[in-house]
Amino acid sequence: MNKKININDNTFKTDFPFFKNNPDLVYLDTAASSLKPQIVIDAVSDYYEKYCINPHSQDYQLAVKGNDIFEDTRKTISKFINSNENEIVFCPSATFAYNQIAFGLEKYLQENDEILLTTLEHSSLLLPFYRLIQTKKIKIKFIETNKQGFITVKSLKKVLTPKTRIVAFANINNSLAIENDTETLTNFIKEYGKKNVKSDNWIFKNILVIIDGAQSIGHIKTDVKNWNIDFFGFSGHKVFGPTGIGVFWGKNEWLNMLDPLILGGGMNGDIYENGKFNLLNSPYRFEGGTQNIAGVFGLGAAIKYLLNIGIENIRNHEILLKKYAIEQLTAHLGNNIEIYNIDGNSSNIIFNIKKVFAQDVANFLGTQNICVRSGTYCAKLLPNIINAEVTIRLSFYIYNCKKDIDLLVISLKKGINEGGDFLNEFF
Repeated sequence: MNKKININDNTFKTDFPFFKNNPDLVYLDTAASSLKPQIVIDAVSDYYEKYCINPHSQDYQLAVKGNDIFEDTRKTISKFINSNENEIVFCPSATFAYNQIAFGLEKYLQENDEILLTTLEHSSLLLPFYRLIQTKKIKIKFIETNKQGFITVKSLKKVLTPKTRIVAFANINNSLAIENDTETLTNFIKEYGKKNVKSDNWIFKNILVIIDGAQSIGHIKTDVKNWNIDFFGFSGHKVFGPTGIGVFWGKNEWLNMLDPLILGGGMNGDIYENGKFNLLNSPYRFEGGTQNIAGVFGLGAAIKYLLNIGIENIRNHEILLKKYAIEQLTAHLGNNIEIYNIDGNSSNIIFNIKKVFAQDVANFLGTQNICVRSGTYCAKLLPNIINAEVTIRLSFYIYNCKKDIDLLVISLKKGINEGGDFLNEFF
């Protein structure tokens, strides 16, 4: 039975030691990294205190038991995103995942092949494909988004061509934070590809769709099979898990066609003196060397914690909290505030206090014990969409409540009532 979430209280805060150690802080920066519940911290500690083994070793019972927990996490994640178990690959981060995918696909791309992205994408998704402009002389094209940041079928029609090989985008980006209709968009892309992509020029026979799930994994239901996509990645630290652990998923038939970015022990079958070697099948072909085993233990606990709460409960909580935040910000700050994604359907709000530099506002809020983020959030092309060089971002999760928003509003009003000089606190 999932716990009921009430945005008026602190139901879940006691699960997070962060608040015990920082009782006066309001944390509104989950889009950068989520806080960790005690159950995740315990899982990481358990690995070091009770196991501290390498799953590659299977000659004693403790190692076997540790490997069982490691592989159980793979099973848990495969069910969580609706995939096959052998399609779940552990890696250091979502950034690593997209670099691995781009590297693996590189040898199949030819000069003038086209990759479609949007200007809202995080650098971790943009740059691995940008590099292919130099190495393979491919072309990057941008899918136009509407004013809210959505990708539409209409915008896809404008840029898809018979030379399109890959379409990559976040189903929820880390700035405007709208939720794209991944299934509808992917099905349209695939139907276009069936009719227009010549299989003799592209071994995959259709357009590949890569989804950046870093911002969505802990907030909406993920279903890679029903979405009909080809690759997906996320980082553990965005979804209650430890830093330094991520996951990428790909269709098994594609994964075994990709070369790994990292070579080492545990991912090869045979090595010969003549310089030849062969690789294991997915997922192990991508898991060379000793993995972040403690991170995997922690990630398994994080996903189970999320499942115990219920993704729909989390989603509903965030929607109600965002609605309340926008109501309070607009009611109390009026013409002094500009919000860029009022219509966004997820937990982020990006805004500016008019005539005040975003970082000055964020720093001032920091002196009031309120944690927010300012800048472009590694989405360097964001200013082209919203006509603002930098903004302030609020992002919520289950440990936030109405009181957090009320304290934020009080602090912003304080800065404005002191003449709008948010630097007064420092001088």
